[in-house]
Parts: sequence; C-alpha cells; structure tokens
Amino acid sequence: MKAQRLSLFGEANPSAMRTGGFIPAIKSAMGQAAKKSAFSREQILDRMNALAVSAGVRMTKGRSKVISLDTLDKWLSSEEREHVPSLLALHIFCLALEDTAPLRAWLAAFGCDVMTAEDRKLRDYGRACIEDKARAKAKRKLEDMILEEWR
Repeated sequence: MKAQRLSLFGEANPSAMRTGGFIPAIKSAMGQAAKKSAFSREQILDRMNALAVSAGVRMTKGRSKVISLDTLDKWLSSEEREHVPSLLALHIFCLALEDTAPLRAWLAAFGCDVMTAEDRKLRDYGRACIEDKARAKAKRKLEDMILEEWR
C-alpha cells in the first residue's frame, strides 16, 4: 500500500481550504517559518525590505517601498485575518528566509507542492526507468517476431 502524505489544512476540508482556508494556512506557515528561522523578526524585516528596495518593488499598496515591523507582525499573526501579505510580499518573505513553506501552504490549496532539486532527480530517474522498460518490452516483441519468422 502506498503511503499518503497528509496536509494539515487541506485534507480534512478541501472545499474550505480552496476558498478561505488557505489564507490562515499561509499565515500560519509564515509564522512557523519565522519562528524556526535563525533570524529575529527585525532581521527578517530588514532582509525583506532590502530585497524589495534592491528590486525596486513595493510589498504593499502604499507609497512606501518598505514595510514596518507592525505590518510584518500582522502578516505573521493568524488572528489578523484582514492583514494578508500580497503575492509579492509572500515571495519576498520566502526569499528572505530561504524557506518555501508559506508557498507550499498556498499551493496545497490547488493540490500542488513545490518540487525540490532532489524530487526532480528522482522524477527523472523514474522516467528513465520506465522508458528503459518500454524499450526492453519493444525489443522483446521484435525478438519474438524475428524468432517466429525463423521457425
């Protein structure tokens, strides 16, 4: 029996996850990523702001190219449902922490996940194995046809 990897948010109620449940999942994943990070919130903020400034982008709708610690705290708080980071802010957050968990939480709403470099190698290996078996099967079929003709 194939082992199944269950998602904390998506499996129990997939309809809710696809509608509104993904926002708390993303915020929770952001909070967990921040907690497990080696960076303090202030350092996370500095890293995010530096990335945004260097890219010349804004993470919020306002005029400022940087965010405040208060804004970051609201994004990381599951209780602050009205304060949701933009897609760009989520991207910058993931880059600043070098952690794709928040992105994975969002993709889970679509039944998707992030593929790592190791995952790609294993996929390519599996594909090569299947192709080898298909070629071996075709080869055996041709051998059988040739042997039938010789009989």
